[in-house]
Amino acid sequence: MNNDVFRLVQQSVEEHSMTDDERLLEALRITRDKELPPMHFLFRIFGKPCFPRGELVAVTGKAKSGKTLFNTLLMACCANSQALQVRRNPPEAADTDAPPEPAPIRVLWFDTEQSEQSTQDILKNRLLRMIEGDNYFDIFNVRSLHYEERMRLFLTAVRKYRPQLVVLDGVRDLLADINDGIRAQEVVEELMKLAQETDCCMVCVLHQNKGAEDRNPRGWIGTELMNKAFEVYACEKLKPENIFMVEQTHTRKYDLGELMFFRMDPETELPVACEAPARLGVAPAIAAGQQGAPLPHMNRAYLEFDENNRPHPKMDDLFYDVLKAGPMYYSDLQMRVQELLNCGSSMWNNMFCTMRNRGAIVRVINREGKAVWQLPTVAPVKPIQKNLFGLPADLEGVSPTP
Repeated sequence: MNNDVFRLVQQSVEEHSMTDDERLLEALRITRDKELPPMHFLFRIFGKPCFPRGELVAVTGKAKSGKTLFNTLLMACCANSQALQVRRNPPEAADTDAPPEPAPIRVLWFDTEQSEQSTQDILKNRLLRMIEGDNYFDIFNVRSLHYEERMRLFLTAVRKYRPQLVVLDGVRDLLADINDGIRAQEVVEELMKLAQETDCCMVCVLHQNKGAEDRNPRGWIGTELMNKAFEVYACEKLKPENIFMVEQTHTRKYDLGELMFFRMDPETELPVACEAPARLGVAPAIAAGQQGAPLPHMNRAYLEFDENNRPHPKMDDLFYDVLKAGPMYYSDLQMRVQELLNCGSSMWNNMFCTMRNRGAIVRVINREGKAVWQLPTVAPVKPIQKNLFGLPADLEGVSPTP
């Protein structure tokens, strides 16, 4: 018996002697040589792949912060990416030996929060007006149903229509108690399994806690989603400019490193990309120190006064003292800065945006794959707002036709 035959016989004997659990473990074993399919991403934002298929993505924000607006942009980009491919590869110019055109990107929007009229209004007056070509949307409003029915029908819809992008707006309405830790874990694990089984990118929308200073998603379901999501995006509405800001706060792989800004065009009533509000790049004055208003009891060690005796925070000194010991999570950074200066959340937001846009603090990903903030290792450079949405990852390298 030669060596090859002997190894085959030995392998067969070993496999037959295994228990079912041992066979399952071997099937799940990861080695450097194991052949696995590559990850596929639906989009590129600022040139970085994002929104992976087979994974969960979380979109969070306060009420009316632009979560649904951001998701309609994602859905429109899916439809327009197919139209873009057709324009670049028209049928009359296609090579008969070339591979077939990729299938259209299908989108499922499962709305549990808004009224049927609101869902239809967004579809007719925003979503369909932003797309070119055919409509590949499957849209359902299930607000009137019991949470158990919502979950059952959601699983049915994803398996039936096999969309590449799923928008679950919102995930909280799939369970009775937002703080039921056991059920929250079961729901998130079922969603993870469904996303992997159907190879879709499942965007789960969830509100943040109600406190102005707390950006964490609500309840146990929020905690579970934060732990399992591949990426997390936070939406915020900036007033008085009425500009919507979207930040990628967590990622397992590609850090966008920049912020997205949108506003509603008053003429078309459609969202358009825009620059950050000018005030975010300027050190703000403390409103309470204006003429006729009492000065808050803030820490004078971190204040300086102009020729009109108006106070301004020494932001560089303040953030340096907080971050000199090492990187910090956003919530910890906010709490420590506010404690040192003894200021409110509005003051914090202004200072944070200013320091971030100046590059005086930078966001990095730690070993746990979570976003933290630290002092820059190089001279800060103010970031430049770029085009928000690039082509889907599969279209990388395809040059647009003139």
